[in-house]
Amino acid sequence: MKGAPSEDDLQDDLLELVRRHEVFDVLAAETLEKPELAAALEVSPATTHRILASFRDKEWITRTDSGYALTPLGARMGRAVETYRAAVVETRRLAPLYETLSAATLPVAVDVHWFADATVTVVEPRDPYRPLNRFIDLLEDTSSLRGCDTTSVAPTYVDDIHERILDGMPVDIVFETPVIDRLASEYTDLADDAFQRENLRLWARDELPFGLALFDDRVGIGGYDAESGILSVFADTDDPDAYAWGEQLFEEYRSAADRVV
Repeated sequence: MKGAPSEDDLQDDLLELVRRHEVFDVLAAETLEKPELAAALEVSPATTHRILASFRDKEWITRTDSGYALTPLGARMGRAVETYRAAVVETRRLAPLYETLSAATLPVAVDVHWFADATVTVVEPRDPYRPLNRFIDLLEDTSSLRGCDTTSVAPTYVDDIHERILDGMPVDIVFETPVIDRLASEYTDLADDAFQRENLRLWARDELPFGLALFDDRVGIGGYDAESGILSVFADTDDPDAYAWGEQLFEEYRSAADRVV
């Protein structure tokens, strides 16, 4: 029985696990001879030989009558590296959300794990309005809207939400004060009409950390590009803990805001 691995051994294992993770996938499915493994991995015989030598030395594989197979240790290592890779992929997917949340000091603590299954929509070079369109899609499916917004209002957003307000949808929004001023000055006819509706309530405060939207059963967080003011990321989820957090955060900001309409 081998003793506890050294730090160098652990480092070597980690590098080999990540670099050769396909080997575990292939051998978990079936036992293969050396030429078959080379074909499955699309590598040269020489590279296959080095892989097999390394895996044998680490006791991750064993030679059987039908070819090379994972040992119980190798199978466990394969599952471990798959879990690690999945976590890295998920972390990179949620990176825009992490950046948005970490840039703010919030009165209600948030656990990013609540957003593990979130739909994250970011701008793309040929489609800078993907996050806004995601928001509008969710707006079409909700019967009410509460939230906060921090920056300039896109005309498409104004038109869509104005239509829903006229249809009677309850809308309760906290805006930063300059946004309220812009609505009143640049969309005079729409604002005058909407402001007369009892189902619309607007609040104003000096600062908000990011956009927050509470639909019927989803909560969304929106981050904006500092230079263009365009919605650059929108992450939404139906996680109940995330939704409860969003409601608490909304109430915190609304309670400290001034009623406008």
